[in-house]
Amino acid sequence: MAFTELGEIEAFLALAEELHFARAADRLGLSRPRVSQLIQSLERRIGGLLFDRTSRRVALTPTGHFLLERVKPSFEGLQRSIEETRAFARELRIGFLGPFAGAVDASVANFRRTHPEWSISMTETGWGDYFGPLRRAEVDMQVTIWPVQEPDLTSGPVIAEYPRVLAVAADHPLATRSSVDAEELAEQTMVEMPRTAPKEIRDGFLPQSTPGGRPIRRGRLVKTQHEMLSRVASSSEVCATSTALTQYYRHPDVVFLPMTGLPPARAVVSWRTVNENAKIRDFAASLPSLA
Repeated sequence: MAFTELGEIEAFLALAEELHFARAADRLGLSRPRVSQLIQSLERRIGGLLFDRTSRRVALTPTGHFLLERVKPSFEGLQRSIEETRAFARELRIGFLGPFAGAVDASVANFRRTHPEWSISMTETGWGDYFGPLRRAEVDMQVTIWPVQEPDLTSGPVIAEYPRVLAVAADHPLATRSSVDAEELAEQTMVEMPRTAPKEIRDGFLPQSTPGGRPIRRGRLVKTQHEMLSRVASSSEVCATSTALTQYYRHPDVVFLPMTGLPPARAVVSWRTVNENAKIRDFAASLPSLA
């Protein structure tokens, strides 16, 4: 429907409720002659009178009643859709991988203060559908593990880093140690990450081999942090993770040992390059940088 047609419908609905040209004009912020022109244009388009007009009264004709019953619900639905779309356009939706939400907590709070016209929502994403929400436009940006080497994605700078730790069962032989070195992972079985996770993430976070090149056995597939903790607690399998996880996730039968030999886990915010817009750029510019 063209813009002029929308104006005709809006004028018709206002006059149908007010039944007074001057009041309808005030309501619409238009002149009385302009409202009259819009109604006449709509009547010509329909091919019949919508209102009986006299010097004393304005009343809907049967054709006007017929149109009102059909147009009003649709027009109200259109207005709701426009308002919902306006709200959607003013919302910044941030996905986060488990405990990495903490990397942007302070930035989100500051952005809300400095950009009160924007709303921000946070959505947790998972290992099994790593960049799916981002590529399906369910989120605008995603807090994830560095490095991101996807050709369709853009990443900001490293915004946080976390020392590595090893999650083991409380009764595991390593549990009483004060620390563990990554080379010792060759004697352990590591939980497995879904193969749908990007290779650079799998190799960097849950390495296939030790820094010295010794292979690390793989165990049960886990899709979430909770699954990982449950698996570690109930088996001899271990998981190389970071202190980011220990801030948000705990299990009474799992202990976390400081681990040497692996670089810290680093967090970045990524977004689809083709979807970059002002709200994404503004938020990315507000993030801290460790570089």
